[in-house]
Amino acid sequence: MRYLIQPKNPNKTHQRRVALVTLGCPKNEVDSEVLAGQLRDDGFLLCPEPEEADIILVNTCGFIESAKQESIEAILDLLRLKETDQNPEIYVWGCLAERYKEELPQEIPEADGFFGVEAFDQIRSRLNHRRKDLSDATPGSRVLSTPSHTAYLKIAEGCSHQCSFCAIPLFKGKYRSRPIVDLVHEAQALADQGVRELSLIAQDTTAYGTDFNDGTRLSDLLRDLVQIDGIEWIRILYAHPSHIEDDLIQIILEEEKICNYLDMPLQHIHTPILKQMGRGMRREEIEGLIRKLREKIPNITLRTAFIVGFPGETDEAFEELLQFIQATRFERLGAFTYSPEEGTPAFEFGPIPPKNIAEARYDQIMQTQQEISLELNEAFIGKTLPVLIDEYDPAQKMYAGRTRGDAIEIDQTVWVQGECSIGEIVPVQITDADVYDLIGVLNPS
Repeated sequence: MRYLIQPKNPNKTHQRRVALVTLGCPKNEVDSEVLAGQLRDDGFLLCPEPEEADIILVNTCGFIESAKQESIEAILDLLRLKETDQNPEIYVWGCLAERYKEELPQEIPEADGFFGVEAFDQIRSRLNHRRKDLSDATPGSRVLSTPSHTAYLKIAEGCSHQCSFCAIPLFKGKYRSRPIVDLVHEAQALADQGVRELSLIAQDTTAYGTDFNDGTRLSDLLRDLVQIDGIEWIRILYAHPSHIEDDLIQIILEEEKICNYLDMPLQHIHTPILKQMGRGMRREEIEGLIRKLREKIPNITLRTAFIVGFPGETDEAFEELLQFIQATRFERLGAFTYSPEEGTPAFEFGPIPPKNIAEARYDQIMQTQQEISLELNEAFIGKTLPVLIDEYDPAQKMYAGRTRGDAIEIDQTVWVQGECSIGEIVPVQITDADVYDLIGVLNPS
């Protein structure tokens, strides 16, 4: 759960105070940052804690059951503030409100209103008492919830894939790329306010431009983004393997600003399971893509994710997945147990492995990956790596940062001894390693 913070101005006590509570993925974080910027421009005062607000906006997640439950619990917890003297207005918006737009108002009538995804204008109109004279939102105006030197850039909305387990197209709609000119303008605005790292996000970043039907691809956007002064690292998250083309591989190789890093969820490797999932690739195609990426892009960091416990996943299918992970040795890896979602094709596929078996498979994958991660990390001992400093940890008395192979909030941390500046990229000599952390000293030479 994330809150957006704006320092209070004691000279503007008449302003209505708004708190934004964000749940879910980085795409939701960007939406909250955009809305926060618009409300700030409308004259509202952003405050760091819901307990201090006149208005609370809860940006919800509706992806899988655990995320839905977290959103519901957060809403109910915040509604308790209505029983206090504060009695704030509470509005629910985002994915959960879009997915359950008929049911939610009936189940939670205490909320003051519900808004779906991309409802920025409707929310502004409601909070501004339906004023007709609202100015257009300032392009690129965002209140960052990330450290000031790093930001997400959401390049598209929706998804046109037909993965059988995923509910996102049901409430987000088909894939819609944002125009390059708008994205470059936003990235320039972020750079002007001190952002040095951009993380590109969408439901599928590598599908960027395909809906324009004019030959535009992600590589075209990247060619413009690397020209922006101040932006030093660009990383690609949420890449679908079926859209990773040679021109994308080539620009990652050629452009120093683009990190040799690719977040590429594979979901499984057993071909019949992949077919059931609607992933559009077979095992041999995935293995060929991984070989190509590692041959063409030296020192690439590959992050992936897998689902265990999917309908039809036998012991043999899982063992094939486990052996694939052991052989491929991904630098970064996450796993999830399958969540049946109503409205998706997979919801009708029949029985799934028992919960205890799915959880045991999850544990086995993560234990295997921990062993791989430790071995890969220990290989960095004695090497000097560029590290982007994110924060200072007074408890550790060390700075925390990341390499080019680590996305913020997702991947591992480099702990640095020595005097650094937040947002600075510094050379760090690695002296020790753990499963998910590196430890090093500032190397000024």
